Amino acid sequence: MNNMTPQPQLQPSWEDVKNMILATSEQMKETDRKMQETDRKMQETDRKMQETDRIIKETDRIIRENARQMKEMEYRFFSQAGHIIEGLMEPSAMRMFQEKGYAINSCCKNFKRYNKSTGKKIELDLLLLDDTVAIVVEVKINCTRRDIDHFIQQMGIVKELFPEYADKEIHPAIAAVNYDRDADAYAHEQGLFVIRVYNDNIFSLDSTDGDKLLTF
Repeated sequence: MNNMTPQPQLQPSWEDVKNMILATSEQMKETDRKMQETDRKMQETDRKMQETDRIIKETDRIIRENARQMKEMEYRFFSQAGHIIEGLMEPSAMRMFQEKGYAINSCCKNFKRYNKSTGKKIELDLLLLDDTVAIVVEVKINCTRRDIDHFIQQMGIVKELFPEYADKEIHPAIAAVNYDRDADAYAHEQGLFVIRVYNDNIFSLDSTDGDKLLTF
């Protein structure tokens, strides 16, 4: 037989229970306070992120707007400069090609044509004419190989849009203040007349003796 006498379990006093309840309540309050503080910080972080996002978007909008305005100003500048050069070149171009043996008797500036049915359009900066030949001069501030390729492509539709010149030999000429890298040599290779435009309003037609002229 087990002669061990069971020990009586100690019951917590009301004071102990009350202290436990109060301690638990304080812990819950502290936890709730920390949770509220964490939530406040998260909301503040979210607000700052939204503000940062707004600032980034506004900065991006300003940069895009500035870029658009700069591009527009650049286009206007080069467009106006191109028109000025065209006006100065008109008498010089006639003289230069007359000296090359062409009986140039008229010159047109900014000659535009648009075909509504096909959507094709073209603008000729300068068009020099004699009885059998037409010379189309493209005027550029800075000329690249891509500009030359585009010009030649446009020349392919000149007679389509200007059928009144269908019986003429049409030669392309490029005139530029600056030729990017070897763009001038490339123009010669493609059979274009090459005109150089200098800052003091002097125009020079490169010699094309022996060159095979591109003819449309």
